[in-house]
Amino acid sequence: MSRTERLAATVSRRTHLVVSLLASPADAWLALRMVGWRLVLPLLKGRLSLTRLVRLMWRGERARPVTAAREARVAEIARVVYRSEHVSRRGNCLERSLVLYRYLSAAGADPHLIVGMRGNEAPVRGHAWVTVRGEPVEEPPQSLEGLTRVVSFHGDGSQPGSRRASEAQGAAP
Repeated sequence: MSRTERLAATVSRRTHLVVSLLASPADAWLALRMVGWRLVLPLLKGRLSLTRLVRLMWRGERARPVTAAREARVAEIARVVYRSEHVSRRGNCLERSLVLYRYLSAAGADPHLIVGMRGNEAPVRGHAWVTVRGEPVEEPPQSLEGLTRVVSFHGDGSQPGSRRASEAQGAAP
């Protein structure tokens, strides 16, 4: 398959996925805002501390209760917005997690943003993920194995204690 054919197939797949995903104007608006953050966050990461980024992304002022369906919808849209087959865009776990943190909190959930390191590899590799009620959101359990939690953030930017991610995977942080 030629490069042009692969590109056309990718565009077709993505278009079909986006059309099927955006079931309402609210979903389209959410996806558009996430795309905006996808463009801005790489610049902000180099200029703001992680604590300031987390505080910037928190939108939990709404007191409405969140539904499991809305949490799943927010996570699904973020997964599509941050899905990339381009080599230079892989490894965006922090950006994806910050966006999930923002829009899950806006939906009324109580997300926690967690950053961990896997120190037994060379080079040392980090990973960021979001939990709600102690469960990882859009994160396969095997991707968290062997990670040591370095820092986690509650909604107000506070940082509770750190521990091994595998120990905390099913427990509320």
